[in-house]
Amino acid sequence: MKSESMPAPISLAQIIRLALPSGTKLRPANAESRNKQAQWAVVVGVPVRRDAMVEQGDVVFCAVRSDDPQWLDAVDQLIAAGAVAVAMNVPPTPAMLKKADAAGVPLIVLPEGANMRQAHRATITFISNRDAHIAQLAAEAYHSFAQLSAESKGLTAIVDAMADMTGHSVVVQDKRLAPIAVNEPDNGREKWQKMLAEIADVETLPSGWADRKQVAARSISVECQRLKSGYSRLVMPIVVGSRARGYVSVIASGEEELDALDALVIEQGAGACGLEMSKAKAVSEATKRSRGDFLDAVLAGAVPQQEIKRWAERIGHDITAPHAAIIFAWPEISSPPTLRRLETIVNGEIGMGRASALTRVTDSEIAAFVALGNDGTLKAARALAQAVCDQASKEYPKIKLLCGLGRQAAAVAEWRVSHKEAGQAVAAARRTGEGGPLFFGDLSVHRLLFQLEGHPELTGFVHETLGALIEYDSAHNSSLIQTLAAYFAHHGNLSQTAEALFIHRNTLQYRMDRIAEISGFDLDNPETRLAVQLAIKAYRLLHPRAQ
Repeated sequence: MKSESMPAPISLAQIIRLALPSGTKLRPANAESRNKQAQWAVVVGVPVRRDAMVEQGDVVFCAVRSDDPQWLDAVDQLIAAGAVAVAMNVPPTPAMLKKADAAGVPLIVLPEGANMRQAHRATITFISNRDAHIAQLAAEAYHSFAQLSAESKGLTAIVDAMADMTGHSVVVQDKRLAPIAVNEPDNGREKWQKMLAEIADVETLPSGWADRKQVAARSISVECQRLKSGYSRLVMPIVVGSRARGYVSVIASGEEELDALDALVIEQGAGACGLEMSKAKAVSEATKRSRGDFLDAVLAGAVPQQEIKRWAERIGHDITAPHAAIIFAWPEISSPPTLRRLETIVNGEIGMGRASALTRVTDSEIAAFVALGNDGTLKAARALAQAVCDQASKEYPKIKLLCGLGRQAAAVAEWRVSHKEAGQAVAAARRTGEGGPLFFGDLSVHRLLFQLEGHPELTGFVHETLGALIEYDSAHNSSLIQTLAAYFAHHGNLSQTAEALFIHRNTLQYRMDRIAEISGFDLDNPETRLAVQLAIKAYRLLHPRAQ
């Protein structure tokens, strides 16, 4: 029975999306049919009784077989009574479609086997108390997603469930906007890839969303966007704790529409994705601790090799391949970036599939042991080291990340040697002020100089060779030592040296003349050149801040 105070009409499209079972179809499925307004819903049987309470604006749920000979007469009666649509759970015959289409009355075709009375009750509830019905739908959706998470089905299962509920594609991206779970359409692959590339750009995010802490603090909800690639999407941040850990999007093609059901599903789905990301992060942290403990044991050398092998199997890392150690560290400056940020950069590059590696974090540095290819070269290690340095430079352009690479270790027992070499390379980079990856094998004479560090003979050699230039630079705030170092770095080529120092070639020639005048060097003499170059390297080692 209708109440005395009738609720506002609601469109057939909303009823189908939010009240009726998934898979319900509207015939014809055009805008005119979708926008028809319903005021109530009733159930009738065939033949239609004279006292059937069908009024203007009713959706009529009609329990009838598609081959019932009285069906066409029933349609006439329902149309005459003012039915806005007729719902059925059997496939309509051509005659049915023709009759309904001629009268302008859409047919709602429920999925085969759908319970007619349950569909009717859901429609009545939705029309009479929309807020309560939507709240119930939200609770059911979240329960469904949470159940998948509880069963450890993962993000992919949640995304697939969201796609089933909405009928649209769904994408979950991590904090770097890389897709980590996707339910994509069956066609339009090339166009879809362009869309993925578009939403991977941080500029595509709604205003202010790039600040993940701000997003969490503002309790931002779902937003609708029209994308340049021709798609539209509802997008929502996945908030875990005090920041956004990623983003979830429900994506529709140009011909599809996004509606209240899509918004409801994405809001509940974002919460479930947050739970799954929290679980994944907890597992990741536990895995990192386990792998860090493993590396501690390897470097300590106190665990039998057989136990090391079993431990490696437990953490899922192949130690039979040759490895090389890389050490990353921020320079010793005031207010350097956090080690946590450096760890995120390193793990981010490893996570992009650049290399198979184990990492170990200490109070001041991060070590990565990288599995090398069958060719035995350092290609994989060098690529990872360079990628981390490039990303650090991109985020902190004024800071030179220190990075040292050790030589190849053919067996796990040799990892300690490679790690020590990587540490010496980092030490050399710190003393010489060099940024970017520095390979131990390229240290050449530095490896000898490190052994003499602190020996008075080394200090005496530097003072004897460069003393006059050092005193001149100190008294006149000049840079003759730096000029001489650049001259040797460019193999005595004046043009290249001047370009590297950002000075005119004539200015460089003047400085070189002053160097010869003050020091008395004959740089045409090979013995002199060797001694001066060694002295400069030793000076940088002893005075790393005087660069």
